[in-house]
Amino acid sequence: MIVAIVQARVTSTRLPKKVFLRYNGVSVLEHIYSRLSQSKYLNKVIFAIPSNKKNMILRNYLKKKDIPFIVGPEINVLKRFYKVCKILNPKIIIRVTADCPLIDFKLMDNMIKKFLVKKKFDFLSNSITRTYPDGLDIEIFKKEVLIKTFKKVKKKFDKEHVTPYMIRNFKCLDYKNKIDLSHKRWTLDTKKDHKKIFKIFKRFKEKNFFSWKEILNHGF
Repeated sequence: MIVAIVQARVTSTRLPKKVFLRYNGVSVLEHIYSRLSQSKYLNKVIFAIPSNKKNMILRNYLKKKDIPFIVGPEINVLKRFYKVCKILNPKIIIRVTADCPLIDFKLMDNMIKKFLVKKKFDFLSNSITRTYPDGLDIEIFKKEVLIKTFKKVKKKFDKEHVTPYMIRNFKCLDYKNKIDLSHKRWTLDTKKDHKKIFKIFKRFKEKNFFSWKEILNHGF
């Protein structure tokens, strides 16, 4: 089983409740879920959200939209991922964050395909060395890597950001683009980001699923 875990919360300080922003009438949460669900390799997409009262609105929204989720500690995000691992027992885990409404399932599938072939590696990511636009971040790792990481980490930083310990301690494969496009910003973190992403979705209003290369070709 291959599972994508999307970590999400509503307590962003720079752009509060950004996961509920709507593009072409559809929320960020729904865009991410539907785009990832087009994958040929994923067996399940599930959100991992905080269990506190501040995020109850997020829990209720996902329930209403019939989007799978689990709840766990707000700061110890690693524990949320471990909880999914214990429930679903996936062989491979994909980590995605909810500030990436333009996440590309075709790019992800190409990365999964490479990870399945390169069996000696424990971890694959396109953000170890940044060559893709910010907002397309995908991290892939084996279940055993997550379990070992959960049992070993002590630092708050490692628990909050999930993968730094993995990058430091396991065999990692750097998935690079041929051209460095790391200066491109398609992530959702500020009002300026929101305006740009709004324009991108508006440009592709008649198309449900468009690729990162199409976005690039239209000058964004």
